[in-house]
Amino acid sequence: MTSYHNTFAASELENNSNKAISINGKNILICNSGGDFYAIDNLCTHQRAELEGGRIRNCFISCPLHGVRFNLETGKPMGQMTNIPLATYPIKVSETGIIQVEV
Repeated sequence: MTSYHNTFAASELENNSNKAISINGKNILICNSGGDFYAIDNLCTHQRAELEGGRIRNCFISCPLHGVRFNLETGKPMGQMTNIPLATYPIKVSETGIIQVEV
């Protein structure tokens, strides 16, 4: 069964930044791209490196290890290093400003 989990205040995540969290044993990365929030797996599908700290631009995150880019909305990779997309998770901001992720 899936449900939304409270994480942290949206105001804690600056534009074009990200923060890793754990929900039910899953390593999830919350990203802010231009004021829109996204939740993705925090492991690159190329060599399983954590994506936390990767550069975010135009709704894409770049893996800090080899630069593989992933679309934050769909999880789809760009380039030739991998064709395996990241898992994405539904995300919303509550009326009180808390980011909530459905897992």
